[in-house]
Amino acid sequence: MTADWWTRRDAWELRLQRVALALLVYAAFHAEPRYLGQPYPVGIAGWIDFSFLGDRIAAVWAELALIVALACYVAGRAMPLAVAVMAFLYIGAGALAYSQGMLEHHTQLLGMVLLAQLLAYVQAGLRPSATADRHALATHYSVEVIAAAYVLAGLMKIVLSRGQWLAQAPMIVTDIAKAHGQEFCSSGDLAWLTRADFITGLIFAHPYLTRALLAPAVVFELGAAAAVLGRTSAMIVGLGLFAMHRGIDAMMAIRFPENEALVLIYLVNVPYLLVRLSRRVTFRVPSS
Repeated sequence: MTADWWTRRDAWELRLQRVALALLVYAAFHAEPRYLGQPYPVGIAGWIDFSFLGDRIAAVWAELALIVALACYVAGRAMPLAVAVMAFLYIGAGALAYSQGMLEHHTQLLGMVLLAQLLAYVQAGLRPSATADRHALATHYSVEVIAAAYVLAGLMKIVLSRGQWLAQAPMIVTDIAKAHGQEFCSSGDLAWLTRADFITGLIFAHPYLTRALLAPAVVFELGAAAAVLGRTSAMIVGLGLFAMHRGIDAMMAIRFPENEALVLIYLVNVPYLLVRLSRRVTFRVPSS
């Protein structure tokens, strides 16, 4: 595998990736709650007031701007500007939502991918000879950012636990109780508390089995660096990370839909698989 393997990407693969990311950004932007103020500004909200997104009229104009930017992005037109608008509105919506006194981090990875793609398109525009395909460069930067984020997450588990993460794995019961308690407070459904009691009871009863089940999570995260080596390694890493997220959802009721979607788009690379499948089917269908 040569160092520039990532430049040899199919044009339809790149188009489908842009379509998928555009749909993800649109859905994720709409999923963020809107507020008329940001009393506890965090991140970029410390410099920019995004409360305009909570205004009904301004929100309409913001959505129109996003739709135009997404259309340009899918068409491959005005890419630096289109991605800049996408990043500004999506990151701004996340910053506004998190400036209400409660911090979360499910928007961070998608925001970083958008910034990475913005850098790629700006770089390609300034140095046209740097890459034969700016879209391939944007995809490669996306893979690198996703891989780096998961490696950092794995390293932080080890560093913050001082190397005792696996030994302390059964302590995950506190996070499970907290996550299920939040779901109960939101819905009022006692089934969440019953579910939490059942799962934490199993963990207390089987601590070694818990460690064995959770150990692959750190392995998948630290091994995410291999995603930059080629399509096959990226797919293996992606499948592992997707399985990890499904397991987290099943055990802890903590969901990262944006992360899962990014893993499927860029690591598992579902667009590429669809292109391959389509061409296999087309090749096998006899002409009339």
